[in-house]
Amino acid sequence: MNELKSYDIKFSGLKNGKHQFRFHINQDFFKQFDFDEFIDSNLDILIDLNKNDNLLEFNIHSSGTVNIPCDVSGEYYDQKIDGKIDFIVKFGDTYNDDREDLIIIPYNEFKFNIAQQIYESVVLNVPHKRIHPDILNGNKKVENASYIINYDDNEDFQKKENTEIDPRWAELKKLITDKKI
Repeated sequence: MNELKSYDIKFSGLKNGKHQFRFHINQDFFKQFDFDEFIDSNLDILIDLNKNDNLLEFNIHSSGTVNIPCDVSGEYYDQKIDGKIDFIVKFGDTYNDDREDLIIIPYNEFKFNIAQQIYESVVLNVPHKRIHPDILNGNKKVENASYIINYDDNEDFQKKENTEIDPRWAELKKLITDKKI
């Protein structure tokens, strides 16, 4: 993890106020976290730091693309990423990162490594349903794609699921509802 030292932000020599840092990350960055879901990545990271006497406010903006597999076709495509994550770093007796929006670092620290937060800002902005754009716009036909794409939105499926109950379960439910105390 020595390669992640380049993501150290040395705040001790900075004046109070706003500061900006820029990073460009690629696949080598994610290899440091043993994350292999992306085949390739090309991301620009902009970090806004507002330094105060007793805390640091960070805003991380990530934009670019990651190459991931489509859930429907299995074909790889470039997924656009545009995300933002905000958090505060305060000073305390011991390091504590239990909360995602508040990190406490020891009083004697003079730098903060931002790599973990950059990693999270990218990974958390990848959509849950990964569908190739050509399938969404109809340029590519895949068998059963409409069922997979619209699975959550399929009202007929949800109605059928709610109305058709196995008669044996209906009888068991009666035992619960008809039970007298």
